[in-house]
Amino acid sequence: MWLVYLLALVVGGGLMFVQAVSGGHESVDGGHTFDVQHHGAGPGLLSIRSAIYGLFAFGFVGAALHILGLARPLAALVLAAGSGLAALLAAGAVFARLGSAEASGAASLEEARGRRGRVLLPCESERAGKIRLELGGQQVDMKATSAGAPIPAGTEVVVIEVRDDVARVAPTVGTGGTS
Repeated sequence: MWLVYLLALVVGGGLMFVQAVSGGHESVDGGHTFDVQHHGAGPGLLSIRSAIYGLFAFGFVGAALHILGLARPLAALVLAAGSGLAALLAAGAVFARLGSAEASGAASLEEARGRRGRVLLPCESERAGKIRLELGGQQVDMKATSAGAPIPAGTEVVVIEVRDDVARVAPTVGTGGTS
């Protein structure tokens, strides 16, 4: 049985190491601009990543108890399986929570509706420009089109709607167009 524990320890630890050094998916473009971050709901409770942590815990506890003779073989198996299951569930819960939009503090671009911003690159109805506004306590740059006449850079605008991560904006009332 010691070989099973050792194999689980090496495979689980190796896969954890590969995950640690390989980084995240943020380095792949996927056709999106880099100004906007999309945050999904994160992995579920039972994901491959949490299973790797469970496999490592199973191997580590089982190897320590069995090889060092700290427990009888059946007791070592039960404790190792329990530790692996506990690690799997704990890691899954942590990853699910950290992957959620609420934990990241990131605001959805849909929350931009009704907010004021400033035009960075001129906006036209058929050609997108860029605006900057505050969302979730952070300055966010997003693509924008005008709801009517072209809007020059520096104009304060209000977001009318957001569709496909592009804001439709109009100059704010009382700004006189540019400021």
